[in-house]
Amino acid sequence: MNVHKFRNGLLGSTMIAGLTVAAASLALASAAQAQSAPQSQSQEEATTIDDIVVTGSRIARQDYASTSPIVTVNAEDFQATGSVTLDTLINDLPQFVPSINSTSNNPSNGGQANINLRGLGTQRTLVLMNGRRVIPSNSDGTVDINIIPTSLIKNVEVISGGASAAYGSDALAGVANFILNDSFTGVQIDAQYGVTEEGDGATESYSLTLGGDVADGRGNVVLSLGRSTREQIFNRDRAFSSISGPSGTSPLGSTVFDSTNLPSLTLVRSYFSDATLTNTGAFGFNNNNTLFSYVRTRNFVSPGGIDYDGFARPGVGDYVYNTGPLNLLQLGLDRWNAYAGGNFELNAAAEVYGSLLFTEYESANELAASPAAGNVPATGFRVPSTNPFIPADLRSFLLSRPNPTGSFLLNKRFNALGGRRATENYNVYQGTVGVRGDLVGLRDWSYDAYAQYGRDLRTSVQTGNVSRSSVQRLLDAPDGGASLCAGGFDPFGETALSPACVTYIGRTAQNVTEQEQTVVEASLQGSLLELPAGDLRFAGGIQYRQDTFAFRPDASLAQTNPVTPHLGAGGLADGGNIGGSEIAGFNPSQPLRGETNSTEFFLELLVPLLSDLPFIQQLDLNLGYRTSDYSTVGWVSAYKADVDWEIFDNLRARGGVQRAVRAPSIGELFAPVNTSFPSVGAVSGTGRSGDPCDIRSSYRLGPNAAQVRALCLAQGISAAAIDAYVFTNNQVPGITGGNPNLEEETSDSFTAGLVITSPYTNPWISGLSASIDYYNIEIENVIGTIGASAQLQGCFNAQGQNPTYSPTNGYCSLFDRDPLSGNVNQAREVNANLATLKTSGVDAQVDWNFVLADIGMPDWGNVSFNLVLGWLENRERQDAPGGPFINRTGTIDSVFGNTFPEWKSLSSVNWSMGRYALGARWRHVGELDQFGTAVQLDSVNYFDLNGSVDLTESVSLRFTVNNLTNEDPIVYSPGVQANTDPSTYDTLGRRYSVGLTAKF
Repeated sequence: MNVHKFRNGLLGSTMIAGLTVAAASLALASAAQAQSAPQSQSQEEATTIDDIVVTGSRIARQDYASTSPIVTVNAEDFQATGSVTLDTLINDLPQFVPSINSTSNNPSNGGQANINLRGLGTQRTLVLMNGRRVIPSNSDGTVDINIIPTSLIKNVEVISGGASAAYGSDALAGVANFILNDSFTGVQIDAQYGVTEEGDGATESYSLTLGGDVADGRGNVVLSLGRSTREQIFNRDRAFSSISGPSGTSPLGSTVFDSTNLPSLTLVRSYFSDATLTNTGAFGFNNNNTLFSYVRTRNFVSPGGIDYDGFARPGVGDYVYNTGPLNLLQLGLDRWNAYAGGNFELNAAAEVYGSLLFTEYESANELAASPAAGNVPATGFRVPSTNPFIPADLRSFLLSRPNPTGSFLLNKRFNALGGRRATENYNVYQGTVGVRGDLVGLRDWSYDAYAQYGRDLRTSVQTGNVSRSSVQRLLDAPDGGASLCAGGFDPFGETALSPACVTYIGRTAQNVTEQEQTVVEASLQGSLLELPAGDLRFAGGIQYRQDTFAFRPDASLAQTNPVTPHLGAGGLADGGNIGGSEIAGFNPSQPLRGETNSTEFFLELLVPLLSDLPFIQQLDLNLGYRTSDYSTVGWVSAYKADVDWEIFDNLRARGGVQRAVRAPSIGELFAPVNTSFPSVGAVSGTGRSGDPCDIRSSYRLGPNAAQVRALCLAQGISAAAIDAYVFTNNQVPGITGGNPNLEEETSDSFTAGLVITSPYTNPWISGLSASIDYYNIEIENVIGTIGASAQLQGCFNAQGQNPTYSPTNGYCSLFDRDPLSGNVNQAREVNANLATLKTSGVDAQVDWNFVLADIGMPDWGNVSFNLVLGWLENRERQDAPGGPFINRTGTIDSVFGNTFPEWKSLSSVNWSMGRYALGARWRHVGELDQFGTAVQLDSVNYFDLNGSVDLTESVSLRFTVNNLTNEDPIVYSPGVQANTDPSTYDTLGRRYSVGLTAKF
């Protein structure tokens, strides 16, 4: 199914603006050419070698190499994926833990592609384009790499370890630098089409790139236009995901009776013919006006259809509704982008340059129909006992209560309104103008000064929302709402609403997010003096950066009476009440507006220590320092000290230490209190998921059952319900929010490695090279939240966090329980400087190529091998100060970006001969333990094929076959979504693509 049609009017106006800029650049260059004098013979004959600029350093020189672990991929590597978005290739690399991407529907980030280096968080991975910052797309500063023009990418350089000394805040994990070919010459047309084995999820991409020199080579102008689309796929379209997404709220409607006004236990057990059934669980409404029990699924009558049958298994397990088929397995995409860039040499001391990036794209995520459920008025409904639609069986239950006329809770999913769909439109542009050149007469000194402005406008249109007040009016009406809309509202069983009632309760909402970033920077570099071992080189400069963010939610989505939580000792929230919302469906939100700015000074020295000695061909020390004045946290500092030791021609050692900082983002600082519904998982008798107070949980069944029971009583579960308490839902109501008192994060990283190239002329091994690097990164004062599941686990001492089972423990103070039902009704996931995050491991890369004829074989071309291998030594997180370190090495759970295989690799073999080329890729993800359980997931291997043929000197044809063996993803429960982790495992199966490139 295609994504929504693109809004051509807005695109057209912005594209015209981009083309106008490009045309103006061409005109300016032509005019300059007409006015310039012919070059002298010496100028024409002079040749220069451009200095090498390496990601992670401000110093450029001809023989410079990276002192940090680095991996580089190029345009051909991207084409081998057959994808239309860059994150596919990036997430294959062992250095990255896949996070939000094209298969992220719930949770989702609106179709964005965010990358997560070392699994330390997308907000701690700095994304650059040509060495400069890219406009963020989120309040936490995360960049959406969907906005980067894929057709112009020359290569992507990724370095690990902090890089704040070179680039400033956000580079705690490292840097991904997308380098564009902004000196392109000629005309290139590219087209690609792809589809899955199932015939769905089609992708298309088209691009046109123009470029050329002007003014006898004094300038260059490039223009690139691109269009790409990706069709959406539903979970129901794959067997492994067609039954997934369990939820306690169904279209049939259900209730949990107040613990202070329970129906007769004798009646309940008699009705369901079950002498052990509790009267505290959830009860649903069959279409035939009977009741069924969620606990052990007693008396359920299926209306038919997989939406109900998927999890309704009488006599086997608790009833839950199957939302999975209605969710997306792959998000749609409809994207246009344009890039115009140019440079012109005014004279020997000045070259002006500029660029304009524009991207507009539309994507959407889709969830099951709106649920209105919970244990407080803000999240469920109260039905008066006088409602005329109450069926006879339910009325008998109501009459058996101590207070038979009391109202009761209604949880309901509104299928009549269709699925909840959020259609996201992004309109992003970023412009840069600058001047650079040599400081004539001052050795080899050069300067660069530029100004950059970017703006990201995101419009989200939400359909499928429900007006709470309108539904409540229908429930309260003496005639069941018939006087308000035709037919009224019968909530007991499936509800078929009249068009008038759909209009009466349905709502469409529109949210708008606007983000701007301004960067002004001036720098200079050059040789200070000549030392015995080489030139002492310097780089330094000043940068000003300002970020603004504004989120304007639809008025109907604003919460009512939100209370900002008080932040107690250690940054743990210990107060605040959840706010309500007029809308049920998507989570309610409050407006957010904020601004941060910084003034930063940086310098770097490249100190040649020794050279031309035995085992020391060259030894350099690279020192860097940056001090920054942030409007939020004040002055902070970052530094680095790296060593580059060329032992001899074919062996080099590298490494060093770095201190990096990350100032809190606008969202982390200023986000208002918003409601959420975090998952705590299903109850387990052996694992740690679900509500520990549930009588079926491992906590209540374990050796500390008496202490757990006492803690549950202290939290508010009534004595009448404590020994029958069950919690059949997987989600709990919660709140999220910012904290203006946050401090900066700091990280210390250490790296050490070797780079070797073959010293031999033997054709078998002359083309062999390898590198191996060790990294160790520790981040303190980590900004984050303690999730609802972790709150429950910590409170009930799952990993030793509360050995005395005290109700005043910090973890226990993060959530409340409803005094009526005993269920968790507010889990406070509010930002704080928590504790420490650690990771360490080894990266290795091997490249080997040879000519078949040179090794005694027939003259059938060239062969090359490449292996990028990652070994994760350690991944630990301390959630709260003084708490235990939780080791996550080799584990997976139900949260995006929390998959940490001990081994991960990407390897390839390629053959080429004349016009032909053929290659194969092997993607390996090692075995994983499901965190908190005894379940182990096997390793997985995916194999891909790719090839190309040059039809003429100018035209080439290529193809890919991804997931050649059609491997299904590893399935586990609870998965992130669709019974798996769709960012880690391949969910689409075998797929094909074919592409054509013509260059003139």
